[in-house]
Amino acid sequence: MMNQHKEEDALRGRAVKNQKAIWDKTLEMRFLLQKAFSTSNKLPQEPIKTRFCNHDKEIEQAYEDLLNSSKQTLASMTELQEALLESNQVAKDANEIPSASNGENDEWSEVQRLQTRITTFRNTEIDKWQRKIQVTTGAAALKGKLHAFNQNISDQVAGYMRDPSRMINRMYLTKSAVGVFGEDAGEPGEAEEGRIVEGDPELIDDSEFYQQLLKEFLESCDRGSSDSAFYALRKQQVKKRKLVDRRASKSRKIRYHVHEKITNFMAPVPMALPPMAPKLFENLFGTSN
Repeated sequence: MMNQHKEEDALRGRAVKNQKAIWDKTLEMRFLLQKAFSTSNKLPQEPIKTRFCNHDKEIEQAYEDLLNSSKQTLASMTELQEALLESNQVAKDANEIPSASNGENDEWSEVQRLQTRITTFRNTEIDKWQRKIQVTTGAAALKGKLHAFNQNISDQVAGYMRDPSRMINRMYLTKSAVGVFGEDAGEPGEAEEGRIVEGDPELIDDSEFYQQLLKEFLESCDRGSSDSAFYALRKQQVKKRKLVDRRASKSRKIRYHVHEKITNFMAPVPMALPPMAPKLFENLFGTSN
């Protein structure tokens, strides 16, 4: 009986270790793609893109290479997600949704199909582990006091996503703020008539979510199984050098600090002394001869 429990604990420990390794690799891939996401907003849109391609064949070829590379990357990610679903027996038994061909949007249709397939399994597992954590930490005793926090996570997300327009609109950027190639750099956020310009749905900024994800990862980084992702992030970070004038060493340059301007200061004004002033001062200090 003891050996059986020991084997089960060892198997559970290996499963947790594998999950942590997969999660760290997934985060590492997400962090490395952030620069490509943010830079892609600067690509010119139609019809300027067509003009660029017609003007120079090298630009057209570069666009085709970029599109093919993006499709290959997305296909690799969907294949990885499909393999993870097939390796999980519970998720594998989920209802298989046939892929619907939609011409140019085949890639996005495949992404949507995988997301719909995994939704039921994801919500069930998240809610199950949330209940276990509440029982372990005693958070279930607060039931009734914080109604919103005692709901299932899936219910909280579903309630928030009933009207996602405010969140989505906050992610839209304007062309002037991004600096899209081929667009005039006008005043950001203002139109010709003085009204506020709404963001472009083609320009998405998810830096808020990215920063939160990065913060949580660095806080939970145990420097054990996360070494590869940790060092990949360290390489990404740009080291800020202190601005130092290296030619000013060894007294080769005078170092000085500019004082602040004096306030309420009045320069002395010369004045003509009356004739009796010298006699007065002589008598005052007892220096008269």
